Amino acid sequence: MANNNNSNLVSDVCNAYKHMAIEEEEEGGLIVEGDDVDEGGETKNDFQYCLVGRFLTDKVINFSAMKNTTASLWRPGKGVYIKDLSFTLFLFQFFHEININRVMNSGPWNFDQHILIVKRLDKNEQP
Repeated sequence: MANNNNSNLVSDVCNAYKHMAIEEEEEGGLIVEGDDVDEGGETKNDFQYCLVGRFLTDKVINFSAMKNTTASLWRPGKGVYIKDLSFTLFLFQFFHEININRVMNSGPWNFDQHILIVKRLDKNEQP
């Protein structure tokens, strides 16, 4: 009985795919509602919920481990995007004021026994 239901499901999915078609690739990228877009169609980055951080060490930080550890420690409700700007400099982008304030007020933070120094970016400041 379960095998028959699976066969019907597979058949239904295959039929749905038969009716789908991609005729040409669209130019441009995905614009998420609420993004700031300038006149040239370029998305403007808003750094108002961003921190730039540096660990007090000359050693290279394991970016993947640091990213997973800080995201699990901070657990921001709307997530956090972490990008390495260089071997020693990192960008932490939050998506809500509450999350960035909690991280700023709950420090100091460290990873692998190295203190993390952070600076909040102003709304139009580049990292």
